[in-house]
Amino acid sequence: MVIFLLLLIGAWILWKRTTDGLLKYDLLIAWAIKLTVSWLFLVVYSEYYGSGTLTADPEAFMRESALLNQVAHESFADYLRFLAGMETQSMIDHYLSATTHWSSGNLTLINDSKNVIRVNSLLYFLSNGNVYLHVVVFGFLSLLGFRELYLTFSTAISFPKRRFWYALILFPSLVFWTGSMLKEPLMILGLCLVIRAWFGDLGNAGRIWRWGLGLLLLIAFKPYVLLCLLPAIALYIVTVKVFKKRIWLAFSVMFVVFIGALTLMPAPREKGVFYLTRKQFDFINIGKGGIHAYADSCFYFFRPDQFQYLNINEDDSSVFLKRPLHAKKVALGKALPFEDVTLQPNKKAWFMYFRSNGCTSYIPVTFIRSSSTQLVKNIPEAFTNAAFRPFFGDPGGWLKYFAIVETIVLFGWVLYAFSFWKSASNQTKLKVVSLMLFAICLLLLIGWITPVLGAMVRYRIPAYLAIFVAAALLFKKTKPTETWEKLPS
Repeated sequence: MVIFLLLLIGAWILWKRTTDGLLKYDLLIAWAIKLTVSWLFLVVYSEYYGSGTLTADPEAFMRESALLNQVAHESFADYLRFLAGMETQSMIDHYLSATTHWSSGNLTLINDSKNVIRVNSLLYFLSNGNVYLHVVVFGFLSLLGFRELYLTFSTAISFPKRRFWYALILFPSLVFWTGSMLKEPLMILGLCLVIRAWFGDLGNAGRIWRWGLGLLLLIAFKPYVLLCLLPAIALYIVTVKVFKKRIWLAFSVMFVVFIGALTLMPAPREKGVFYLTRKQFDFINIGKGGIHAYADSCFYFFRPDQFQYLNINEDDSSVFLKRPLHAKKVALGKALPFEDVTLQPNKKAWFMYFRSNGCTSYIPVTFIRSSSTQLVKNIPEAFTNAAFRPFFGDPGGWLKYFAIVETIVLFGWVLYAFSFWKSASNQTKLKVVSLMLFAICLLLLIGWITPVLGAMVRYRIPAYLAIFVAAALLFKKTKPTETWEKLPS
């Protein structure tokens, strides 16, 4: 009943929102598409990856959101403290000891996984655990984000506006991941609001609230996307304010300043490289598979080929070592350090915190090894992996072919659209270069640390969105398309 009421409210809101260039029912059709894909998302993660119930991240976030919501029934004051980030370790041990995303500590300043759990725990008051309500709400919010993006660029493109709208809505990986109850729908809403505030033709009030809400959402749900967006925004501002729209001069000066800063400030540079090394290390361990055993103040990581030297009690998740063994020691809740250690058989049980048999789409990547030089050498591999893979011969299930086709179509469209580069205005070129810089920064970051193709396809959707919009801005219509042009444009 609650879901039906939300659907009616959502439909009424969309019907009342006049959108230039679209028919009144276009927003309703778009939401129907998103609801269908949301259902498909749940089917994939319950039937394809699971055995009739949710699995992987969707299952983990829903389960931990339920645990957090349960806190409100025991102590609403403590629940509010969890929402505000004011909880103590003893509160976590008492209420959320069965969690993984929440109780593992903070590896970054902002733990975006906790924020997703917070939002879903609030929705639990309405859903009582019905996951369909969660995807309905998240999907609706992401649809509002797509509308913001459409309004930003619909007047700057040369092909029919309705075609642009449905291209945004039907972008395969984008519509799939924004049909979830994970980070992506809220991140995309934030990104679209920032882009509207950045490029849109708005008054001061409309620009300010979009900047504020958009930045807040990006910080809360995908801080690294905002980090990759900052150089693009800086390039745009410097080009307009300082270099009078001489794009390549502005880019060259910014690049020299950036390299100079990294050279003259080795401490922050090495700290950043260390952080990327640790993230890559964690992802490789997840991709290959292994066990994280909790030992009071740290984790020990064991590879799958070392399982034979462990006594694992599945009933109480205790882990005992049979013989001396080399392993990795990982600091609890910190990005650094991790180190190689030689362990002796333990008398006190370790707790099996996380176990994975590996990801089917794992690919080998070159280790960064905390080396700035190696990080630079990894740029071609990182960009190729994140931008273009999976390839036809890569590991993974049949779903990878959707990603392959999407990549081929997208970059085919990009190559064609960039043939119009010379005829584009300086303002269009500046927008295109800014969007492409954001996409390249994000793809490099993903490629440096991610050895799992399925994760790459998920994480790169903001980059693919920016690349698509950049190509749409460059494209020039050569022949009229009568079917679409008879409709409002």
